[in-house]
Amino acid sequence: MSVSPVCPRCGETLVVRPGSAAQAWCHVHGAVTPLHHTVLVAHDAISAVTADARVPAWVPDPMPAGWSVTGMAWGGEPGARAIVVDCAGPAPLGGSAELVLVAEEPGTGVGCGYAGLPGLDPGDVIEGPSSVDVKAAGQHAPLWAVPTADDRAAFVGEAYGVWLWLVMWPMNAAWLLAEQLELIDLRDRIYPDLPLGPPSEHLIPGR
Repeated sequence: MSVSPVCPRCGETLVVRPGSAAQAWCHVHGAVTPLHHTVLVAHDAISAVTADARVPAWVPDPMPAGWSVTGMAWGGEPGARAIVVDCAGPAPLGGSAELVLVAEEPGTGVGCGYAGLPGLDPGDVIEGPSSVDVKAAGQHAPLWAVPTADDRAAFVGEAYGVWLWLVMWPMNAAWLLAEQLELIDLRDRIYPDLPLGPPSEHLIPGR
């Protein structure tokens, strides 16, 4: 179902410790939680990953017009400690856009990898008033803007007691949040008509 695991912080191929699916070695970042990903996302693959996941698998509901789920990644087996859902479709201001939604336990470094931050967690980014908010499984989740590269926009907050990241390419794709985005947890419901598409560009961190 998945290909070789990569580093959640830089996307480099890992050296996996024999007999352990929970930890691997990156030549840049040392011991990390390996990030697995699917080559082609499918409903049965989503079900398999979410069946025993410890964190939510967030997806917009309703999906923006013309958008689809284009990839999935997870850190930790069994019982994923981080789940990434990649979506892509028309950008609000024209062209194409991509949205990566990350739910992760503290200390895994997955969201920071997509946002291009050096640490494992957002740290003092979450200070002062929030920038926007989304509704995650019916609950308001405030998000703070994250300083990142000019080619993307990144926001982080908390939902279900774990980090919630939204990272978007290009930067102006943040207009998706001009109206409150509603998210559902695919652990609770994978609807049969969930739109699926071909792999997108940014499923692997650092690319």
